[in-house]
Amino acid sequence: MEKDHGRIEIRRYALSDRIGGLDAQPDWAGLQAVGRVESTRLIGNQTSTECRYFLCSFLDRDRFSATVRGHWAIENAEHWVLDVQFGEDACRTRRDHSAENLAVIRRMALNVLRHNGPPRDSIRRRKLRAALNDDYRLRLLLGTPTPATP
Repeated sequence: MEKDHGRIEIRRYALSDRIGGLDAQPDWAGLQAVGRVESTRLIGNQTSTECRYFLCSFLDRDRFSATVRGHWAIENAEHWVLDVQFGEDACRTRRDHSAENLAVIRRMALNVLRHNGPPRDSIRRRKLRAALNDDYRLRLLLGTPTPATP
């Protein structure tokens, strides 16, 4: 149970090793269980319930719940950064494959910015520095270390 952002969310996790013939599927080698997450959200007077199902290669329910929560935390954090730093939600590109291509480019740029440059600098600062400084941008693109500043 979590209370955050003006809502209450209750999650129920279930894991079953009763998988019948599913484990015989060649694409699901190592399948040991099917997991289910039931999320109930209470926002004001409104209640909504959603169920999600997962294929698992382990039988530990605590590990299952931690894995599911960890996955969504990563997804939400990345989406938030892409939206705030790159304006992804405001992009109205719809022609052919341009939306997917731009999404790939944004993720590549985010990875380059995250894994290069001074650790004390924010993504915003690294973007600005790369836009204004040709040498810094080249070091980011080539993955060469940034010289230490005094």
